[in-house]
Amino acid sequence: MGMPIRVTILSREHCHMCEVVYGIVQQLRSELDIETRKVPIDGNSALMERYGIKVPVVLLDEVEYFSGTVTEAELRRGIKKARWRRPISRILSCLGYAPKQR
Repeated sequence: MGMPIRVTILSREHCHMCEVVYGIVQQLRSELDIETRKVPIDGNSALMERYGIKVPVVLLDEVEYFSGTVTEAELRRGIKKARWRRPISRILSCLGYAPKQR
C-alpha cells in the first residue's frame, strides 16, 4: 500500500471518551494502514481555545473529521474517505485497481 493515513486524536487529561476513541483506533491499526498518535491539548492555549470542549477530536491526515463520541464504524468510513481524497487512490480506482486488503 501507499502511505498510511495519519490518525491524530486530540485529547485532554482524564478524558474517558478520549481513551475510548484512542483504543478503537489502536484496534484498527492491526487491520488498516494507519499511523496513530494522541496529542494532549492541556497546556496549549491555542488548542484549548479551539478544541477544549470538543475533545476527543479525530484528525485524519491533519483534517478534522470527528469530535466527541465516535464509533468504530464511523472511524472506518472516515479512514476510507480520507484514503479516497488522495489523488493516487482515485486514479488507481478509475484504472480498476482496488486497494489490497490486509
